[in-house]
Amino acid sequence: MQSAAQVLRAKGMTATKLSEIAAGAGMLAPSIYHHFKSKDVLVEHVMLEGIYKNTHYIVSAVEAKANGATPEERLRTAICAHVEFLLSDDDYSAAVARVFPELPEEMRGRILAAYTAFDNCWRDLIVAACPNDGPVDPRVARKFLIAMLDSAPMWYRSGKLKPQKIGEQAAALFLKGFLASGEG
Repeated sequence: MQSAAQVLRAKGMTATKLSEIAAGAGMLAPSIYHHFKSKDVLVEHVMLEGIYKNTHYIVSAVEAKANGATPEERLRTAICAHVEFLLSDDDYSAAVARVFPELPEEMRGRILAAYTAFDNCWRDLIVAACPNDGPVDPRVARKFLIAMLDSAPMWYRSGKLKPQKIGEQAAALFLKGFLASGEG
């Protein structure tokens, strides 16, 4: 699965070949079928593992900040943690962001069902932090926020701007734009 996550991260689902995954795992392509029925089943396992790891990382960061933190601080922590995790060396999470748009509809439905804990975490954080009378629907805000954050691995290049700083800027962009929306 690690080899699959690495190749999916780099190439996406459509361009990934089982022979590349097998080579990265030090085996022959037919050997993959001993563990996974098909490429799609393997991709689905990678997606589920990536979602689990990412959700766990975010929830752990928010829980570590929980004592005395305002809802806005908790949301900021989650945003920064998500960006830092996406831009880390974790192939699974980056593979999820890269491959999700390419998933066949049937698999996408199963992945979205498994995505519930991740989605609920963000929903709860946004609802707690958003103004009750704000003009932006928290569901719309959540979808845009996650899409914005998930795009980071596609354009990020290691260098001057570190993942922590990108997370802070993403949080400022979202929070100042969204939370301040009720002010005018």
